[in-house]
Amino acid sequence: MSARNFIIALATTVSLAAAATHADFYQFNSTLDNGYSVQGVIETRASAPASFIESNPNFPDAPFATQYVEWLHLSVLRFGSTIAEGFSVSSSVSYDPFLRVGFDSSTLNLSSFDAQTRGADTGPTPYYFISNGVDPSYNPVEYGTTAFNLFIFDPGTSSATYLASTISLTVTAIPAPATMLAFALLPAARRRQR
Repeated sequence: MSARNFIIALATTVSLAAAATHADFYQFNSTLDNGYSVQGVIETRASAPASFIESNPNFPDAPFATQYVEWLHLSVLRFGSTIAEGFSVSSSVSYDPFLRVGFDSSTLNLSSFDAQTRGADTGPTPYYFISNGVDPSYNPVEYGTTAFNLFIFDPGTSSATYLASTISLTVTAIPAPATMLAFALLPAARRRQR
C-alpha cells in the first residue's frame, strides 16, 4: 500500500472510529431584544439518539443524572460583554430542576429548551435562564408555544424578571477533535502524491 493510500485509510478509520465512539458537540447562540444575546455549548453523550428530549425525571428534585446530555454551558451577554455564565449539566449531572433540551441533531433544531447559569450554586445569588416553556409574564406554557424568553431569577424572593426574547436559537455542529485530525491528515496525503 502506498503512503498516500495508507494515510487516506488511516484518516478514514480515525474518522469512522470517532463517529462511532465520541460525543457530539453543538454550539448555540442568538441575539435577543434590549442588547442581550446568549451563547452556549451542548455536548451529547455517545449513546444519545439523533433526536431526544432531556428533562428532569424527578421534578422538582435536583441534582439528577442525565440520559443524553453530557455538558450544557450557557453564557448571557449584554451589548457584547458577558454578564453571566454557568452550566445546566456537567459530567452528565444536572443541578437545574427545570432542565429541558428537545434536540434533533439531523436538523440542528432545539424544539424545547430551558437552561440556566446557576450551576451547582444553591444559594441566594440571582441567575439567568432562557426557556421557550415560560412566557414573558413568567407563566409556564407548552414548550414551543412562546419565544425563547430570557429572565433573571432571584432565589431570595422566588421571582423572575423578563429581560428579552428571540424566536430561535441557531445551532451549529462542532467537529470532534478526532474528525479534525482525520481531515488534517488528508492534505499530507495529497502533498505526497505530487
